[in-house]
Amino acid sequence: MFQKLKNITASWIKKPQDKIEKALNIPAPIRAEQSEPTKQYADHPCPNYMGLKMVFRNVGRMSAIIETMGRDFLTAMPQGAYVSRLGQIAFLYRRQHEDLADPKLVDLLGLAQQHLQTCPEDWDEWDRANLREIETSIRHHAGVPADLIEKRARLAYEGRHVHRDVLKNNDWDQAQTFLEGMIELHQKIADAKQLNDNDHPESRYQALLREFMPGARIDDIDQLFRGYKGEIETLLPQIMAAQNTRSEPLGMSGVFSGKSQLWLNKALLKLIGFDFERGGLYETGHNPVEGGTPDDTRLVIKTAKIGTFLDSMKSALHEGGHGLYIQGLPRKQWRYQPVGQDLGALVHESQALLIEMILGRKREFFEFLAPRTEGVFQRFGDPAITAENLWRTKNHVHKTLDRKSADEVTYFLHIYMRTILERKLISGELAVKDLPDAWAQYSKEFFGKKPKNNAEGCLQDVHWFVGKFGYFPAYALGHMMSAQIYEAMLRDIPQIPTMLRQGQFGDIHIWLNNKIYQKGRVQRPDDLLQTITGEQLSYDALVRHIKNRYLG
Repeated sequence: MFQKLKNITASWIKKPQDKIEKALNIPAPIRAEQSEPTKQYADHPCPNYMGLKMVFRNVGRMSAIIETMGRDFLTAMPQGAYVSRLGQIAFLYRRQHEDLADPKLVDLLGLAQQHLQTCPEDWDEWDRANLREIETSIRHHAGVPADLIEKRARLAYEGRHVHRDVLKNNDWDQAQTFLEGMIELHQKIADAKQLNDNDHPESRYQALLREFMPGARIDDIDQLFRGYKGEIETLLPQIMAAQNTRSEPLGMSGVFSGKSQLWLNKALLKLIGFDFERGGLYETGHNPVEGGTPDDTRLVIKTAKIGTFLDSMKSALHEGGHGLYIQGLPRKQWRYQPVGQDLGALVHESQALLIEMILGRKREFFEFLAPRTEGVFQRFGDPAITAENLWRTKNHVHKTLDRKSADEVTYFLHIYMRTILERKLISGELAVKDLPDAWAQYSKEFFGKKPKNNAEGCLQDVHWFVGKFGYFPAYALGHMMSAQIYEAMLRDIPQIPTMLRQGQFGDIHIWLNNKIYQKGRVQRPDDLLQTITGEQLSYDALVRHIKNRYLG
């Protein structure tokens, strides 16, 4: 009976994928490589540019190896390989950095740029963009000692284990020692970067920020954050007042097996267009992680809680948004070249949040999902998993100290708070030993209460333990961008609500692929957003989205 229900449910994930493959011209069942030379190997009148392309081909191969080893580190690696794997990954990062920091690359770059100026007709849009991104990459590595990069790689992977342990044991002493070393290391790396912005009072933080969001400026982020915070402070009381006129959503009870949750998550990923012939979904005891390569996109989510399927589904949809972006990159023509890579954390998070928050929390999506979850979990007639209750549960607004369980409206406050604190940590204004008290004070200001312990407070996130200083702003900015992109997509595909109700994601995937994924880095994020929406990054669309969803 259960298998029969699953077979019936499986029918809702087949047709959209076929449609996507046909529209994207992906041969089936085997995705064979093109026989003609790719742009990576195509001859170019500038021999110095050809030399740069070959260096970055090798760097790209090392990145792919690191990604594969990293996914194995989180999922299948035996514990006995822990120490040796740290050394292997750290070595590869060092080796990759040494290639990118080689002074000879600066000479090649200068000669290639000179050729571009004197013979612009030899350079098409993609080659010009590739040379621009090559320069950006070289500048991030030039002048940074290789031993700092090797140490950072080791600490980043070690940090996942440290974070898991200190969170479980509420062990601030071990956390403080580790974070002090991690922050000191990143201060040294930031100081060594040659990005010509040392006149900024927070040049260290801006240098780290740009590793995740190329070209990002602290002043621009401050303006967006302050403006959006004012909007949220105005809207939140109105949202709470409207919500208080309705009864609380019903909580779930009983067991939702992990095996069935994983099946559902994989089915949803296939539904939205994720290609399992070039990727997979895996569970880990660590925190979820995005990444992979277009040929081997291994999405990793945290092991499911058996009391609810909504948490693992949220994670799967979020990582699935990342995965679609990765798989859609121009891998055949520009494999391993900078122009063929993603545009960084801002655009990446916009794609993840578009799938998870904008589309994956719409009422129409739950109207499609609810009857199918009844079959998957054999919970027929369960009032907790009706479309209405699922929608209300996922869109219930309440202040919580836990970022991961925060609702769409108050999530920004978590990001704003962490951005303030990490800026103070990197600048040296805040000592690590004082972090718990500072966290508690900001929690009181932003959420009206203090955490009971450090596990509920400053230990809850893995980001600082893996060296992601400067990543948090991408969540808030990506949310803003996702709302802008959705408005543009809705203008082109006004039937999206109906499509979600029917479980049809094909046209959505095709639109995103054409507008964003296959563009790689041929445009910078601001230019890409301008092309798609006609606007620069703004929180206006997100405010409209919040009003429509929670006050409409």
